[in-house]
Amino acid sequence: MVAVQDQVLQVLIVEDDYDTAEVMRILLKDVGYFPILVDSGATALQEIHQTAPDLVLLDLHLPDMHGLEILKTIRAHSFLPVIVISGYGKDRDRVLALEAGADDYMQKPFSPDELIARVRALLRRVEWTPKPETQMIVRRLELDMPRRQATIRGRKLHLTPIEYGILALLMRKSGKVVTHDDLLRAVWGDQYRGDYSVLRVNISRLR
Repeated sequence: MVAVQDQVLQVLIVEDDYDTAEVMRILLKDVGYFPILVDSGATALQEIHQTAPDLVLLDLHLPDMHGLEILKTIRAHSFLPVIVISGYGKDRDRVLALEAGADDYMQKPFSPDELIARVRALLRRVEWTPKPETQMIVRRLELDMPRRQATIRGRKLHLTPIEYGILALLMRKSGKVVTHDDLLRAVWGDQYRGDYSVLRVNISRLR
């Protein structure tokens, strides 16, 4: 299974054509992702809110609402990766989708190998995405630097200044080894080096 820190990556498939959805589901499952299928815009938005998938494959032509409406709703509050997969093949369709916030665009019928390659490429790009001076994003966790606020899956976290400092350092060093002394020195100062009890208390609250 494709996983990050023992967590299987979830891909939400928003597609009302059963055969197409099944093809995508099988392709994704075969390479280790956990596919979630929905066939309407309303259900898609509900699923995004409840499960916070790692990536969305979005059809534009849905029975209850246009895919661009869904995309704009997602972008109003989230940087969730979205690949539009549509039968619309004109340049204008691609431009509209990308301007609405799509990260990528594929036209049906699509190549299975290309679909998986694009999913992998997009997930690689967003696994660690720093927003210069204003925002950091590591998977589902977002940090608003000017406001010193953290959100996970769109839900605001209420952190103390110390907890925020710990979280910011861990996100900045994502994928690297951070020692206890590194955290103590960066957040509290050199005088706290070796005093791991204060660190353990704050780490336990973050968890």
